Amino acid sequence: MRHDKQPSYEYIENCYGPENEQMQLSRKFADQLGLGGISVSQTEAHLMGFLVSLIKPKKVVEIGTLTGLSCQYFLQSLQQDGIVYTLEKSVEHIELSSQALKPWIDRGQAVIVAGDAREELPKLSAQGPFDAIFIDGNKAAYKDYWMWAKSNIRSGGMILIDNVFLAGSVWGDTSKQKFSDKQIATVKDMTSDVFADSNFKASFVPTEEGLIVAIRK
Repeated sequence: MRHDKQPSYEYIENCYGPENEQMQLSRKFADQLGLGGISVSQTEAHLMGFLVSLIKPKKVVEIGTLTGLSCQYFLQSLQQDGIVYTLEKSVEHIELSSQALKPWIDRGQAVIVAGDAREELPKLSAQGPFDAIFIDGNKAAYKDYWMWAKSNIRSGGMILIDNVFLAGSVWGDTSKQKFSDKQIATVKDMTSDVFADSNFKASFVPTEEGLIVAIRK
């Protein structure tokens, strides 16, 4: 969970300027759900969007839509004829994100895939390989998501994995946001696999929540 904004993040976001109207709508919806604290910060979203833009993506997969905020940053990074497939299980989240993402849905640039990602990802493989994949969903399923992602990313493609610190739980800290032993073990196991896989070059980005960026060789 994102805490009170760090001074460095405040400075960075003042430099960037305010998010656009649709992004603010996504944040408003997240607040209505009581989930504003888990929405990606502007600082981190801007970083991820920038990184993805470097590979000039045409096909992006996002696991975990919430209210469509991070998806909008990936949409900004797309080539003109690109598309983002974003997966979400919650009916309420789908309803709200559909409103926030409506301009891109209408243009055929954003597709919300409804259902459990572990069931829907294998079906989505037919659209691959993908240029970029963003993992930010059910923490207990992170290893499954990673295994799918590394089999469906193109050479030179980028996989981004958010929340890999689990608010410090992976190194034994306690926080207000509680994670189960299964979630902690799964994320640690996935992380070990990322850095042990010789097909990828990977690095941590030490954001507040922890981000892994992995490039397929």
